[in-house]
Amino acid sequence: MRMITLMILAALVTTLHAGDTDTLVTDQWFVGNINEQPAMTMHAVVLQHPDGTYSDRVETNIVLNRVLAGTTIAFEVRDTQVYKVNASGVITAFTFDHVENGTVTSAMGTVTDEKVLTTILRLGRATDSVLPIPPGIKLLGQQASQNLLAKGTFTPGDKQLFSTLAMMGNQVRIVNMTATHQKTADNGALTFGVAMDLLPIPTSMTLTPKGDLIGMSMDMGFMKMNFMPTPGPVPLVGAELAPTGLVTAKGPAPASGPINRYRLPAEATVPDDDFQRLVAGVVTSVSTSEPAVLADPTVYLRAEPQLEIDDEQMKAWVDALVARHQVAQPVLAERLRLAVRGYIVKKDLSMGDGSALDTFRNRTGDCTEHANLLAAVLRIAKIPSRVELGMVFAQDFGGWVGHAWNSAYVDGQWVHLDAAYPGIPRSCYLKLGTTSGGEWQNTGAAMISGFAKILGKDIETLTPTP
Repeated sequence: MRMITLMILAALVTTLHAGDTDTLVTDQWFVGNINEQPAMTMHAVVLQHPDGTYSDRVETNIVLNRVLAGTTIAFEVRDTQVYKVNASGVITAFTFDHVENGTVTSAMGTVTDEKVLTTILRLGRATDSVLPIPPGIKLLGQQASQNLLAKGTFTPGDKQLFSTLAMMGNQVRIVNMTATHQKTADNGALTFGVAMDLLPIPTSMTLTPKGDLIGMSMDMGFMKMNFMPTPGPVPLVGAELAPTGLVTAKGPAPASGPINRYRLPAEATVPDDDFQRLVAGVVTSVSTSEPAVLADPTVYLRAEPQLEIDDEQMKAWVDALVARHQVAQPVLAERLRLAVRGYIVKKDLSMGDGSALDTFRNRTGDCTEHANLLAAVLRIAKIPSRVELGMVFAQDFGGWVGHAWNSAYVDGQWVHLDAAYPGIPRSCYLKLGTTSGGEWQNTGAAMISGFAKILGKDIETLTPTP
């Protein structure tokens, strides 16, 4: 049955490409500057088919130079989105391809009025899923979304809601967006502020009255991206992106002890959990959590898109570790942390957002790969675990550094584990988000979401007690 499904989807892909009698509606190139360095290109093509349907194709290429401790590693991403849409611009089928430093993730599927049927192809595995479409939601292609905005009647402050499909965190997701009209130029060009529910990054886009995109910008504080039209592809230099300097440390360095307190910038938030509490803009972060009861421990034992705990080779490796260490769960969790740290032999920045299985096969990665692999290993060993995203105060780098780590639930309480950068008490961390326990995001997306209101600002260390 799986092979038949793949054959049908493969046939579907051929219908998403141009035919001899297709009409070219749009063919646009854009160059994206990140912090004023050419680091991105985007190519948008719209074809009209003889039956009145359309194909939207958007290909984006990104080159980043990740810098840490004097080491620079090029990181390349290519995303291709192809939507088959009906005459009204509603998506009926799609293919997505995400290539991250050579690792390919593909998604294919069809859309009905009520659901999205998807097959994800990744690491030699095919995974089918069904995504319900909420009542009243129409999933629009790229051009149809732009036409909805360009051909409407707006005054500044008016809002327009629309939805589409995207692949995030190795899953196909419904993305809901709100466009707020900002201004209309003398030549009729319309500028909107656009907010996505899954990635709250301040975005601005400008459209012609025909619906063609002529400019787009995103501002994440430490990184600003601007897209402008260009006659064709351009060579990409790649923007420098470092995990340090995302925020400014104010006040003394955090104490290496059981408790620290941090004042956040105005309007910034962090989630409360067993290790931190936010009250009136001040976060109290502790190294040891209080005992807690999990309403449903199985939430933190399941497979997730980046935690492929059903892989037989990875399961065999973990089972051997558990058999070798006949110890209580708290000790076992620490032994597994050490095992993961030792297993990842190439510790660098070349993996963008590798899953547990990526990391297990490649034995390569930075903090996100350590965290994903350790979470999967713990779950295979029947220890509830989650991946945490945020920052750690690292004396080695002179301040706050973007980071990923783990929490494990053992003997009735959550314990802190860090396979990538150990030896720092949890009180020196600030959690901004998580990717586990029902959260959809991949580690990169969750970190961007958490940083949205904190980047480029100050975090002040206060005395441990009021």
